[in-house]
Amino acid sequence: MADYILDKLALGVRKAPKDADSHLSSIIAGKINVPPEKLDYKILGKSIDSRRSEPVFIYRLLVSTAENVNLPPATPEQLAALEKAELPFPEKCTLKNPIVVGTGPAGIFGALALAMAGCDPVIIDRGHTVDHRQKAWQKFLQDRQLDVNNNLLIGEGGAGAFSDGKLYTGTKDVNRRFILEQMIEAGAPADIAYVSRPHLGSDKLPGISIKLRKKIESLGGRFLFGKEVTDIVVSNGRCTGVRCGSEVISGPAVLLAPGLGGRELVRKLLSQVEFKLKPFQMGCRIEHPQSLIDRCQYHCAVRPAALGAAEYHLVSRPGDAWGVSSFCMCPGGTVVNATAWEKHSISNGMSNYARSGEFANSCLIATLGADYFASADEAYGLIERMERSLFTAGGGDYTMIAQDAGAFLAGKEGLKNKRNSCEVGIRSGRIDHLLITELQSALRAALKFFDRKCPGFIRDGKFIGVESCVSAPVRFERNEKCESSVAGLYLSGEGVGAAGGILSGAADGIRCALAMLQK
Repeated sequence: MADYILDKLALGVRKAPKDADSHLSSIIAGKINVPPEKLDYKILGKSIDSRRSEPVFIYRLLVSTAENVNLPPATPEQLAALEKAELPFPEKCTLKNPIVVGTGPAGIFGALALAMAGCDPVIIDRGHTVDHRQKAWQKFLQDRQLDVNNNLLIGEGGAGAFSDGKLYTGTKDVNRRFILEQMIEAGAPADIAYVSRPHLGSDKLPGISIKLRKKIESLGGRFLFGKEVTDIVVSNGRCTGVRCGSEVISGPAVLLAPGLGGRELVRKLLSQVEFKLKPFQMGCRIEHPQSLIDRCQYHCAVRPAALGAAEYHLVSRPGDAWGVSSFCMCPGGTVVNATAWEKHSISNGMSNYARSGEFANSCLIATLGADYFASADEAYGLIERMERSLFTAGGGDYTMIAQDAGAFLAGKEGLKNKRNSCEVGIRSGRIDHLLITELQSALRAALKFFDRKCPGFIRDGKFIGVESCVSAPVRFERNEKCESSVAGLYLSGEGVGAAGGILSGAADGIRCALAMLQK
């Protein structure tokens, strides 16, 4: 058997079966004139080309056959890329019991790398296990009493454990393949290794989080849930541990990955560790019928069985207003109140792997420049004022306010159709009144532009809540070895401005862990 590369194999979606990926043998056979029983294949890449009137799957394949075929042979480099990914551990590791704070993507993959190196890391999280978080969320939906340590931002898996689980942040990190392989081993769908826009789904993420934790424990890692890190311990200019209230937990180095939900700890560190203000995003979540998005993207009245719910990525760059782009698009998803703070409300989106819901939602975000604020306190102050205002406008029980896109554009209250996916419910309100002037103007300009791209975007759209927990307004300084200005302290992930999603957060956690090992 010899290996070949078959590139740009096109398959029309109307005739494709729902599980087209496992039924390509006959199509490949017809393409290369080899009987189906005399070939094998592996999918290297898959995307959807919907620029034409009918969407088409585009495949890149590794074809194995003993027959003579007119295909370019696979190179040694291409075949090597299919082998199991390994991390570049040092030959000898003397680091023992380093501390990892946070169990989001950065913390958990940093801990996994340290555990695989034989370091027996100690992993601390103020929240509890993901099954505990699930129960706390259901209780919150019933009684609206928020558990500040177990919610959609805090606890095992971090914010990523209850989201759409998108893995297409664009990172080219060398350890990307390792991360995907570990997720698949932990129960993630196998197609995340080759589809162009992979996602995990809110229904699969909790199980993946549990299996990653159990693997770390089997390698010597120890988890301490329900312990809130309130400060770092510094001795002679070096971080020697963390403080959990009156308790001190000591370690030779600390990898701190607090996530966007660890706002209090991050703000505490601002007086101890060098940082800079950086641009950050905020915006509003907008919801549409999924059928509208399907028609706009797939150019057909009824979505073919082989296609999943359609996504969109829209960007508006008007000359006289801030640019706006869609972010965290959740096809067939739901809108949630993802707050971790009492009397604060924060919109977000989630969707299961099947993305089979009636509605599509995404956040339309604009970027506030680093020079927009004079200090970190001023930036965080704006964020928190918006969250408190949204909570109050919703009636004080975490209900979200909503406003038709057309009413938002006209600057008036309006909610014609109250049918929606939001689990905490909605009530009519003036979202535009909660936003700073520049953000209002940017969103109005973007709505007009997006409606030209997708007719009905304004007519059928409604804004639900304000999304303030998108990215951090600060970035802590790190040297070329990922160490902060405090020796022995490695700050990682979204909450400290070093990443922007599940995949980039996981890659950054590994990067910091490997730097700790090298040191």
